[in-house]
Order: sequence, then structure tokens, then C-alpha cells
Amino acid sequence: MASRNVLGCLAIASMLYSVPQESLSGEETVQPIHVTYAVMMEGSEPFFAEVSCLPDSTCQLARHNNPDIELSLTVHSGSAAHSELRVYCSSNPCSFQNLRSSIDLSDRRAMVDIFSGERASIVIPLVFKPRPRIGEVLISY
Repeated sequence: MASRNVLGCLAIASMLYSVPQESLSGEETVQPIHVTYAVMMEGSEPFFAEVSCLPDSTCQLARHNNPDIELSLTVHSGSAAHSELRVYCSSNPCSFQNLRSSIDLSDRRAMVDIFSGERASIVIPLVFKPRPRIGEVLISY
């Protein structure tokens, strides 16, 4: 009798173990988003990679020493392809076209220029000072 109870418990345990966890809890698992990117900086070799990022969390894309650049991406969940790309250059401050170190992307594919310098604390209206383009980021997810 005891052996039948043990075998029955083992059979139930093996069935529960083989059932995927998301169907037991009723919650959906978060699927990673595959991000492909390429970075081309003036005066250095281009580099590219593919990473998997979780929605609604910041994902470190690149931390490259030559040139000193860090890229991160936050892809927001939902039906819209809204995301935020951030750049940080340690040796020479850099930013995007909007004069900030972050930019909102509304498409799943983007080509974004990186410029030297960033917004100063004092903004002088009606003064146009062109900034040199120092690189470019191509991103797809």
C-alpha cells in the first residue's frame, strides 16, 4: 500500500514538474527583446553587437574603451515601439541632436548622430554654435 502512495506522489510530482511554470502561476513570462546595434565613431574602428534586453529595464549596450563611450537602452513595454537611448562619453562630453545625453526613439529602427559637447547650464538664445558630429549609432530591435 505504501509503495502505491509513493509511486502516486512521484507521478504527480513529475507531471507538475513537466508543466511550464507560467501556466501554473497564471502570469506571463517576460520575453527578452533582441537589440542589434552598430557604433561608428570618428577616428576609431566601428563595432557592433546583439544583446537581449528585458522590457522596462535599462540595458547596457556598449561600454567601449576606444573611444570612451557607453550606450544604454530602455525599451518600454506595450504596443508602441517607444524607447530611450542614452550615451555617455567619459573623455569628451557628448550628446545627441537634442543637446542631451538621452533621446526618445519612436521607431524600432533608428540612426542617431552623436555630437561633441552637451547642453551648457546657461543657454544664450539666438546664438548658433555648430557642434561637430563625432559618431553615429544604428539600432534595431
